[in-house]
Amino acid sequence: MSTQGHEPPGPPPWWRRLAVFATRGNGRPGSVHVPLSRLGLPGWLWRMSAWLLVAADLALLSRSSWGYIGFFVVFPLLWLVHTRYWAAALSLVVFGCGIVVAEHLRGSPAPWQVAAVSVLVSLISGTWMTRAQMARGNALAALAAKDAAMGALARTQDELVAAEHAAGAALERERWAREVHDTLAQGFVSVVALSQAALTEVSEPTEAGDHQALSSVSVRLRQIEEVARENLLEARSLVEGSGPDALRRRGLESALRRLVDSRAVDGLRITLWLTGGPLDDLPPALQVVVLRLVQEGLSNVRRHAQAGLAEVEVAPMAGELLVTISDDGVGLGGAVPGVGLTGMRTRVELLGGELSVGPLRTGSANEHTGTVIRARMPL
Repeated sequence: MSTQGHEPPGPPPWWRRLAVFATRGNGRPGSVHVPLSRLGLPGWLWRMSAWLLVAADLALLSRSSWGYIGFFVVFPLLWLVHTRYWAAALSLVVFGCGIVVAEHLRGSPAPWQVAAVSVLVSLISGTWMTRAQMARGNALAALAAKDAAMGALARTQDELVAAEHAAGAALERERWAREVHDTLAQGFVSVVALSQAALTEVSEPTEAGDHQALSSVSVRLRQIEEVARENLLEARSLVEGSGPDALRRRGLESALRRLVDSRAVDGLRITLWLTGGPLDDLPPALQVVVLRLVQEGLSNVRRHAQAGLAEVEVAPMAGELLVTISDDGVGLGGAVPGVGLTGMRTRVELLGGELSVGPLRTGSANEHTGTVIRARMPL
């Protein structure tokens, strides 16, 4: 089965082009052609003045040959006051009939010759003038369309620039929100937890007396000072954009061990498993994501899980990096993911990975099902 291609449409027939030419105006119904339109007078006034001049010229021509001088004004004026070709041509025919009558009244031996020659010359010159007016109108319309298109393009470009600026600002706010939530906010949570532990140790009596209580409080205060200093360094790193201070000073493995030790308070035991190879050789961007994932995961365990045991495993294997954070706490319980989990998922997906959150084990509604967070990222 063969298909025939569509041939491009050819030019319209001559009679259609002639009809368009004869009926086309200047786009302003009731107006007149340039230069008359620039004077600001209404079109009907120009047409009435033209036909009064026609009547006056024919009256003069019926009595004297001086009326021929008026032809140089009347013929161009009839073209200018009628914006459609057929109307102008019809007005010339009417004026030509008037010339025949005026010549006959003046006793001319061949009145129709003067009228025929005058109308024919005017038709030729008027046709040329009309085509020039149409070409000018087309040029002006094309220029106006171009100006409109350029204006629309400029507005679109401005809107695009504004949208890109707004999108960039939103991304920057989102990035700062993640960084502040995963660094400064977590540090403040640690300060609060350590302060509460110190207050508890001070308020509970001990067999060894006040000396042991003061010793425990001293340890807590040193921990609070250390966390506050780390928070200050993190704040400076955020401002400088130089990455986590813990990674720059100690490397990922040491930073993870220090993080796990700082979160293992108030009866929470945390086990860290680093398997599959050295982590300090991972790309810097991947190290930052791993550290932030563990920070946020352990923070959620401390604040929400009511867990006694948590495990963290970081294992590069088979071309991907697996990060697992699990606990034996109360589980998710249908809770809606907050800023922390959303930020974790965003960080992982930006590196082409995926993150899942679910119960560690199955159980009834009253049992602790625990929670496990798994992140897989390509190496």
